[in-house]
Amino acid sequence: MQKVEEIYQGTVLPLLPEERLQLASLILSGLTTEGGKKASAVELLESFPKGRGFKTSDEADAYLRKERDSWER
Repeated sequence: MQKVEEIYQGTVLPLLPEERLQLASLILSGLTTEGGKKASAVELLESFPKGRGFKTSDEADAYLRKERDSWER
Protein backbone atom coordinates (compact mmCIF):
# COMPACT_ATOMS: atom_id res chain seq x y z
CA MET A 1 0.00 0.00 0.00
CA GLN A 2 1.32 3.45 -0.90
CA LYS A 3 1.97 5.98 1.79
CA VAL A 4 -0.22 9.05 1.76
CA GLU A 5 2.73 11.33 0.95
CA GLU A 6 3.64 9.17 -2.07
CA ILE A 7 0.06 9.32 -3.35
CA TYR A 8 -0.01 13.09 -2.85
CA GLN A 9 3.32 13.68 -4.60
CA GLY A 10 2.77 11.23 -7.47
CA THR A 11 -0.94 11.47 -8.10
CA VAL A 12 -2.48 14.58 -6.54
CA LEU A 13 0.14 17.27 -7.23
CA PRO A 14 0.18 16.66 -11.00
CA LEU A 15 -3.57 17.38 -11.15
CA LEU A 16 -4.82 20.78 -12.23
CA PRO A 17 -5.89 23.07 -9.37
CA GLU A 18 -9.56 22.58 -10.24
CA GLU A 19 -9.12 18.81 -10.14
CA ARG A 20 -7.39 18.98 -6.75
CA LEU A 21 -10.31 21.03 -5.40
CA GLN A 22 -12.74 18.47 -6.77
CA LEU A 23 -10.74 15.66 -5.13
CA ALA A 24 -10.65 17.55 -1.82
CA SER A 25 -14.41 18.01 -2.03
CA LEU A 26 -14.93 14.29 -2.60
CA ILE A 27 -12.66 13.41 0.33
CA LEU A 28 -14.43 15.86 2.64
CA SER A 29 -17.80 14.59 1.47
CA GLY A 30 -16.70 11.07 2.38
CA LEU A 31 -15.67 12.25 5.83
CA THR A 32 -19.09 13.73 6.49
CA THR A 33 -20.92 10.46 6.04
CA GLU A 34 -21.17 7.71 8.61
CA GLY A 35 -22.64 4.38 7.59
CA GLY A 36 -24.16 5.90 4.47
CA LYS A 37 -25.88 8.77 6.31
CA LYS A 38 -24.76 12.38 6.46
CA ALA A 39 -23.03 13.32 9.69
CA SER A 40 -23.86 16.59 11.40
CA ALA A 41 -21.19 19.26 11.80
CA VAL A 42 -20.94 18.37 15.49
CA GLU A 43 -20.46 14.68 14.68
CA LEU A 44 -17.76 15.59 12.17
CA LEU A 45 -15.93 17.77 14.70
CA GLU A 46 -16.19 15.07 17.35
CA SER A 47 -14.61 12.58 14.95
CA PHE A 48 -11.37 14.59 14.75
CA PRO A 49 -8.42 13.68 17.00
CA LYS A 50 -8.66 15.27 20.44
CA GLY A 51 -6.07 17.40 22.19
CA ARG A 52 -5.53 20.14 19.64
CA GLY A 53 -8.55 22.28 20.35
CA PHE A 54 -8.71 25.33 22.54
CA LYS A 55 -11.35 25.86 25.18
CA THR A 56 -11.24 29.64 24.95
CA SER A 57 -10.20 32.25 22.42
CA ASP A 58 -7.54 33.42 24.92
CA GLU A 59 -5.90 29.99 24.78
CA ALA A 60 -5.88 30.11 20.97
CA ASP A 61 -4.44 33.64 20.99
CA ALA A 62 -1.69 32.64 23.44
CA TYR A 63 -0.78 29.64 21.28
CA LEU A 64 -0.63 31.75 18.11
CA ARG A 65 1.46 34.42 19.86
CA LYS A 66 3.93 31.75 20.99
CA GLU A 67 4.12 30.32 17.45
CA ARG A 68 4.69 33.75 15.88
CA ASP A 69 7.38 34.55 18.42
CA SER A 70 9.19 31.33 17.52
CA TRP A 71 9.29 32.36 13.83
CA GLU A 72 11.23 35.52 14.66
CA ARG A 73 14.09 33.63 16.28
